[in-house]
Amino acid sequence: MDTGYTHCSFPLEGTFQLYGQKNGRCVVRLDPSELTVTRADSDNKGERRQTIKTNDIVGCVCMKGGEKENRKHVAFITVYAYPLFGSSKKKGRRKRLALTFEVEEKESFEENLDIANRWRTTLLQVARRRGQECQQIDRHKKLLVLINPNSGPGKALQIYKKQVAALYGEAELKHEVVVTERANHAFDMVRTLDLNLYAGCVIISGDGLLFEFYNGLLQRPDWQQAIQFPVGIIPGGSGNGLASSIAHWQGEPYLANPVLVSTLNQVYGCVSPMDLVLVQTPEGKKTLSFLSLGLGLLSDIDIESERLRSLGETRFVIWAIARWANLRKYKASVSFRRVKGKNANFHKMRPVLERSQTVEEEQGTETTSTHERLLRSSSIVPESSRLSSSSFDLTSSLVKVECDPAGQQQEIEVGQEVLDQESRVNHSQGAVENHNRSNGNLEVNRRGEEEEREDDSLLPEFSETLPHDWETIEDNFTVVYACYQSHISSDATLAPNATPNDGIIWLLLVRGNATKANVLKFLLGLDGSHLSIPGVELIPVDAMRVIPRTAKGTLTVDGEVIPWGPIQANMLAGKGKILTR
Repeated sequence: MDTGYTHCSFPLEGTFQLYGQKNGRCVVRLDPSELTVTRADSDNKGERRQTIKTNDIVGCVCMKGGEKENRKHVAFITVYAYPLFGSSKKKGRRKRLALTFEVEEKESFEENLDIANRWRTTLLQVARRRGQECQQIDRHKKLLVLINPNSGPGKALQIYKKQVAALYGEAELKHEVVVTERANHAFDMVRTLDLNLYAGCVIISGDGLLFEFYNGLLQRPDWQQAIQFPVGIIPGGSGNGLASSIAHWQGEPYLANPVLVSTLNQVYGCVSPMDLVLVQTPEGKKTLSFLSLGLGLLSDIDIESERLRSLGETRFVIWAIARWANLRKYKASVSFRRVKGKNANFHKMRPVLERSQTVEEEQGTETTSTHERLLRSSSIVPESSRLSSSSFDLTSSLVKVECDPAGQQQEIEVGQEVLDQESRVNHSQGAVENHNRSNGNLEVNRRGEEEEREDDSLLPEFSETLPHDWETIEDNFTVVYACYQSHISSDATLAPNATPNDGIIWLLLVRGNATKANVLKFLLGLDGSHLSIPGVELIPVDAMRVIPRTAKGTLTVDGEVIPWGPIQANMLAGKGKILTR
């Protein structure tokens, strides 16, 4: 049959030995949707079958025997996957699975390596075939990884070294790391960065560094094109609203392992559209936003709790109690253009996740524990993701084999790969100066000017009368908060049915006449149940204006403070690009 794959017909089948196991003889079968490993039980009374969805496979490497391996003619192939275990999103979690097979069909290592490499090539083609269903990053280019070591509790760099680098290594994802040294480091860097050198940019931080990145792009002469540069987010700060929102949209078990779930998005490398919002002031200052804007209780909690940032997201809970005890009300004029035919229950179709089937998945079987002994020597794995507690060290048993374009074999010791990745971490801005260009390589053209006029078309001048299809509410408010994602932090769901590209600004209003008891219910019910509380409104809009009538207060965009005063904003539907599964 015509499969669309190069030099391969399905199913692909072979008989191999599972590395390091006495009863490891197995039949391996690969088709476009599944990798199935079948072997006889040790008592010969039946079969044990393990099925891995191919879209859970992240990488595959060929290896040869090292100093401790006497069988020099045997080639080895290791498959890395992160299947979903558990029956539901709340109870499920993704776990690391590594299977190593011995290829011993032929008498020479070179012949066996050819077989192993054919399996590897086909496995990677199958695993990455999702690129025909969605746009993918250019894997010939490297990712730019920006890390803010001071974000939130200050663990972002540690997250990269202990979790992200290992997974990038398994997926053979090329990347360059820059650790920011100061405020606005990323803002200044991306204003002149040659974006054509990179496949995308990954942020390991809270939402603040991504805000800095986007607004650096906004300063470029080619900003209409530059803001479409693919970005990825890995939670490493206090506010991790975007990472949580993406997982919520995909139905991923985010809270079980936020870093793993988020890192897999870059590994799979699909480029999905994401809404952005352009915020303006009467003075003409523009700010690009990807998450939220607002004033009142939620903004006060966000900014005033900064003194507790070492506590991570717990700071929000503590300050919410303090702020609720002394509620403030803000007089404001809130105007908006409602999205017709939509309400708070509107949602788009979300992806449906399928669970890989494993006969003894919850028992930590012999199959997984033996292979884990091998993989622990080649990558750094967080304690929460390990499949066994074995400490058997096989660092010198197998050596990774790669082929360069000339076809010559290259050997890499399996224990060295992550150390090499860590040595590329650069703490200075000089590492990227050579990639900077004064004007970038993207041209400002007539189309870009037309797009800018189109983006501004929904917004009248502050001095102009609002169009007839706008509505205005003059009142005292406890909360005025607009978001374009479902979550504003890992566990705060403001707009449960929001999706990254629904084209909607979800405007949340809590009137000043809401009782203190209902405000408390609101704070405790930010999981969707808050929408049924009297005095809480969620309105879908695509443009809005807020004019504070109170003398002072805190106004935030993506959790960052902007000057107190009138603002207006409009939707740039799908203009951003986010890396997803």
